[in-house]
Amino acid sequence: ASLPCASHLPQSQLFLDPPRKIESMSMGKVSPTDRKAYSSVPAYAAPDPDLGDAGAGGGGGGALTAPAHRAPPESRDLTWNDDFFDGDSEVIAVFDFDYATMESFYTSAGWATLLGTCIYPPVFCLAAAGLVPCFLRKNVQWSVRSQHVAITRDGIRFVKDRRSTCWGYSCTDAGRSSKTVPFDKITDCDIEEPAGATCICITNVLSTVNVDTASSGGPQKGPELRISGLEDPHGFKKLVWAMKRLNAYQFAASAGPALGATAPPVSASIVRDGGASGGGNSDIAMILCEIRDELRELRKAGQADSSVGDSVAAAVDGIAGSLKEGEMGKSE
Repeated sequence: ASLPCASHLPQSQLFLDPPRKIESMSMGKVSPTDRKAYSSVPAYAAPDPDLGDAGAGGGGGGALTAPAHRAPPESRDLTWNDDFFDGDSEVIAVFDFDYATMESFYTSAGWATLLGTCIYPPVFCLAAAGLVPCFLRKNVQWSVRSQHVAITRDGIRFVKDRRSTCWGYSCTDAGRSSKTVPFDKITDCDIEEPAGATCICITNVLSTVNVDTASSGGPQKGPELRISGLEDPHGFKKLVWAMKRLNAYQFAASAGPALGATAPPVSASIVRDGGASGGGNSDIAMILCEIRDELRELRKAGQADSSVGDSVAAAVDGIAGSLKEGEMGKSE
């Protein structure tokens, strides 16, 4: 039986389902080369019946209704072979690594580095005694194939699964590690294209995605996350920025009504309400006078800079005087 296409799925399922597995069918049999192909289900905002076309992103000033598991248009038609994140409902899309190219590059760089140690015979002898030449390729394979990356609802999730190291014994295994970079913390996501050579003779062929955050430390400490060897680094970058924009939009949409329901700040109350809210201008003037007195006490005690204290006190006096004049004008 063939799988239903996205257009035949129920509307609620189309909008809320996480990415699902798509198996390639050929003459009623699963194709061996494509038996692990995956595709993200487009999950766009459903039209709100109460909002009409506005609920689907049209005009009219209506607000979008965001489903619980919404994906941007950039996630449409994405496919992947990595089944590491199977069953994770938080995943929007998974991006495959070019394992074959990574193995070839890192193995070649490893051999070049090992041969370079011939200049220092003690180091080369230690490497030979540790059977490094015998397990070099295996260590590269174990390290490379343990890497997995996905775009989730919350951020970029990069995982290095449990893997063998050194000679392959269980006592030398490296544990699983995972790192998630939230979209709201990302300040930059860019691609470093391959150029030049490693160890003089090994051509660089791997693109690197650099993800920066406000706390990553800049060029000195390096980016928060470096991902090398993705098959589609540009698609990864586009989806990261799309998810960042989408999360910001959803936050604004959800926080908008709540912020609109809160009381306006004091300055807005003064201008718009004319003293009707918050107990009147006289109460505000009293509070400002108290702030002025506190500043003067701090200045006298030497806990505040005198110039700053004088400036703030003068400003407070001016505001309090204006409010008092307004009150007097109203009473007259």
